[in-house]
Amino acid sequence: MEGAAVTSLWQRLPPNGRLFVRFWGGVSLLALLAGIGLQELASRHHSAATTASDQSKPSAAPQIAQPQPAKETAEKSPEAVATNTAPDQQKNDFSSEITPGVAPIPKPMPDMLEPVAGDPGHSLPKIGPNGEMSRNIYAAAIPPVPAGNARIAILLDGYGLSEEMSLNAARNLPAVVSFAVPAYAPARQPLSETARLRGHEIFLSLPMQPSTAPLDDEGPRALGYDHTAEADKENLEWALSRFNGYVGVTNAFSGLDGDAYAQSPDFTMVSRILENRGLLYLNATPGAPRSGPVMGGDASLTMDTNADAAGVDGQLARLVAMAKSRGIAIAVAGPMRPVFLQRLAEWTRALSSQGITLVPVSALSRNATLSASVSDSKALHVAVPTDPSLQPPAPVIAPAKVGAASGKRSVTEAPLEPPAPTPSQAASPASP
Repeated sequence: MEGAAVTSLWQRLPPNGRLFVRFWGGVSLLALLAGIGLQELASRHHSAATTASDQSKPSAAPQIAQPQPAKETAEKSPEAVATNTAPDQQKNDFSSEITPGVAPIPKPMPDMLEPVAGDPGHSLPKIGPNGEMSRNIYAAAIPPVPAGNARIAILLDGYGLSEEMSLNAARNLPAVVSFAVPAYAPARQPLSETARLRGHEIFLSLPMQPSTAPLDDEGPRALGYDHTAEADKENLEWALSRFNGYVGVTNAFSGLDGDAYAQSPDFTMVSRILENRGLLYLNATPGAPRSGPVMGGDASLTMDTNADAAGVDGQLARLVAMAKSRGIAIAVAGPMRPVFLQRLAEWTRALSSQGITLVPVSALSRNATLSASVSDSKALHVAVPTDPSLQPPAPVIAPAKVGAASGKRSVTEAPLEPPAPTPSQAASPASP
C-alpha cells in the first residue's frame, strides 16, 4: 500500500515538477560522489608526499658546532665565551682548504699530548718521546731569504673570534703570516684546521691581566699577578688545553697584551712551564723585557687595526723602515678588521720589490731571554770608547705610543738602539 501511495504521488506531480526533482537529485548525487573522490585523492597525495620526503632526508649525522656570526661573537665579552669548555666538534671535510704548493702544518701528534685529568676531550702539549717539541713540529715553513733582504714576521691575533674574517685571513694572506687564537674563541678547532691546511702556524693567545685593569678585563680565566700561584697554574693549564697543534703562546690577546702580568715576577712560573712543554713565547709588548727561561721573541711594533686605509698603509711603511734599519721586525696586529686585512693582503704582494722577505713569527723567535729590543739571535753590538769622556750620555728611552691609552691596542714600537760610533770616531782624541 505504501509503494502504491508513493507511485500515485509521483504520478500526480506535473511534468515540470518531475523534471525539477530529477535534475536536482542528480546534481546532489554527483556532488556527493565528487566530494568523496576528491577526499580520497587528497589522502593518497599526502601519503605519497610524506613517503618521498622521508626518503629524501639524509641519515642522522653528528651535529657540527657552528661558529657564532662575526658581529655577535665580536660583541661577546670574555666572560660570555669562557663558558665554552666543551670539546670542539670537528668539521667533516677540509679537503678544499688544502693550498697547492704550500706545506700544511702537521696534525697534532698523539705522542705529544698529555690528557687532562677530569677534563675528557682536552689535553696539554708536551715534549715527545724522542724530544719532539711543538715549537719545531708545528712551525710554518721558512721561505728562502735572498741575500741582503730584511725579514718581517706578522702575528694576527683574534683569529677564531669572527668566522668570516678568520676565513678571509687564512685564505687570502700568505701562509707565512702567523695567527694567534684566544683560548676563549668559540670556533677554535674548525678554523685552526683551515689555517693548518693552508700552512699558517698558530699561537695560543694567553689571557693575562693588563695594566689597564679593571678598565680592561681578559676574562675569568686570566692570569693575574694578584692571584695565588695555584690559581694561575690552573688557569694556565686550562688555556693550554683548549686546543692542540700550536707552536707557542703569546700575550697578544685581541687588542690587549696582558702587559701587567707578563712583566711581573709571577710570569717566571709561566715561562718555565712553557719551556718544559717545548713551546715558544712571543712577547707582544714592544720595549718591555721578556723574563724567564722560555725560548721566544719580542714584538718590534704593534699596529692599530681600527685605522683607515691610509693609516694602515702608514703603519706598514713604518714596519718596512724598521726592518731595513734592524734587519728584522716582528709586528703584532689585532683584533682583525676588514680594512686592515684588505690593505695587508695588498701590501704582501709588493714586498719582494722592497727587499723584504716575509717569514713566520717562529722563524724570528728562536732566542733565549734577551733585551727587549733584540728580537733575533743577531744581537746588536755597540762599540764603546775606552775613554769615559768620549762616551755620550745615556739617552732616556721609552716606547713611542700613538693613540688612546684605553684598552684597545694603540700603535707602539720598541725604541731603536743608540747608533754605534764609527771606528774613526772611537780612535780620535778628545777635543780640548
